[in-house]
Amino acid sequence: MADGLIVEVDADALLAAIARLGPRAEAAVDEAALETSEAIVREAKSRLQRQLGSQSTGLTLAGIQIERADLGGFLVGSSREPFPNLPLWIEKGTKYGVRNGNAGGNMRPRPYFYASAELEEGPHHRRVSDALQNAIDDEGLGQ
Repeated sequence: MADGLIVEVDADALLAAIARLGPRAEAAVDEAALETSEAIVREAKSRLQRQLGSQSTGLTLAGIQIERADLGGFLVGSSREPFPNLPLWIEKGTKYGVRNGNAGGNMRPRPYFYASAELEEGPHHRRVSDALQNAIDDEGLGQ
């Protein structure tokens, strides 16, 4: 049995390449994240509209929006005023339903938000991977 293996690598060139890539990579990933966010919003609105049908006032649909995150990237959220928890109640269901602001019977779950986000997980990974590879190629770092 060998005592061990030592590998010495000069990482200076790699670290310099990563530093050069930084701003370009950030912009590329941001663009991919926006595309993913827009796809989640489209899918969530479509799912919710199908599930609510004629019961929808459109206010919950309008509350599915994209915001720019403070530290970069995007946030997709679902809100509804004057009932800020209504999107969660629709998503998860509740034993106390809400109809026109009044307590009613059970409200079955009508998943629309998390399912839409999960559908975009694979495509998002591909978008980010492609965006980073394109940034690497554009900088001539992939050679």
